[in-house]
Parts: sequence; structure tokens; C-alpha cells
Amino acid sequence: MTPAEALRKECEEITQRTGRYIPPYRMASLMRTAQKIAELLTKTDVCITYEECSMVLDIVSGAIRNATGQKVRNAYEQTEC
Repeated sequence: MTPAEALRKECEEITQRTGRYIPPYRMASLMRTAQKIAELLTKTDVCITYEECSMVLDIVSGAIRNATGQKVRNAYEQTEC
């Protein structure tokens, strides 16, 4: 089995099991972005609560919805391999 075939098989298995597939390189990118966001929220000069962190994330999500004019795609919806 070639590496490409192994990735395709993995994609199909994970998609069937979870309804979605995020390739390893994309997951690494998403994790770096999440780390940067967490650092911004927790390393501020002002003490920020978890509730306020959630509020900031809601504001960002709403801004994305308004900018695109539609509902933001659920990250857990099925994607194609």
C-alpha cells in the first residue's frame, strides 16, 4: 500500500467513524492557531475569566457569520476525503 493509499483508507475509516476527517497537516495548523488564541486570551494585562473568554469567542464567531452572510459551517460536519 502506497502512502497515498494509506491516507485515503485512513480518511475513509475516520470519516465513517466520526463523520469528518481533518488531515494531519491541517490538524497541526489548527492546533497552532488554537494555541495562539488561548495565549491571547490568558496572557492579557487584565485578569480575564473563562466566561469572558467564551464571550470573546462568541463575538468572533458572530463576526464570521456576519462577514459571510451565512451560518458558519459546523466543524463537526462531514467533509470529503
